[in-house]
Amino acid sequence: MSDKPRNTTATVVKRALDFFRVLAFIALLAWPVFAIAASIGHASDSGTWGVDISIFSSINIDLEKLSDATATSSGVRDPKIGGKALLNIDTSSLSAFHVFAVLIEIGGIVGLYILLQLRAVFATLASGENFAKGNAELIRRVGIVAIGWALIGPILQYLGGRMILDAYALSFSGIELAPAFELNGLAIFIGVSMLVLAGVLREAADIHETQQLTI
Repeated sequence: MSDKPRNTTATVVKRALDFFRVLAFIALLAWPVFAIAASIGHASDSGTWGVDISIFSSINIDLEKLSDATATSSGVRDPKIGGKALLNIDTSSLSAFHVFAVLIEIGGIVGLYILLQLRAVFATLASGENFAKGNAELIRRVGIVAIGWALIGPILQYLGGRMILDAYALSFSGIELAPAFELNGLAIFIGVSMLVLAGVLREAADIHETQQLTI
C-alpha cells in the first residue's frame, strides 16, 4: 500500500468520472440495441415510431420566391437570407435513421475514449503520483484525439447530413437545405493545449525523477 498522501480533489473527480464511465458504457451498449429494435419495429409498421434526427444544416431562403414575399420583406436590401442551424427532423426513412445512429455511436466512442484517458490521469493523481510519466502520455492521447475528431467529425457530419437530406424532398419554393461544414476551432485549440500540457508534464516528471536520483 502506498504511503504517499492521497489527493482528495483528484479522488472526487475520479469517482465522478467513474460514474460517467458507467453511464457512457451503458449508453453505448443500449443505443445499438434501441436502433435495431426501432428499425425492426418500423420495418413491420411504419407508424410505430418517430425519431428526431439532428442535422447541422445550412438554410438558404429566397424571400422573392415565397408567397406574399413582397408584402413581408419590404426594407430588406437582399431578398436572400442564409444561415446555419441544427435541424431536428422527425424521420420516416430507415436509411436516414441508420446514418444518424452510426454517427451518434462513433461520437460516443470518441467521447468514451477521452473520458477513460482522463479517468486514468486522475486515478494516478488520486494515489499521490503527481509526477507520473504516464500522465503526460495519457494527456497527449487526449490532445491527439481531440484534434483528430475536430477535423474528422465535421467531415462525417457533412457526409452523413448529405445522405440524410437526400432521403427527403423539400418541394417548398424559396427554401433550400444543405449539409453544413464547420470546423470546431475551440476543440482544435483544446487539443493543441493538451499537447503543450503533455510536454510540460513530461519535463516536470523528468526533473522530478532527476531530483529523486540525486537525493
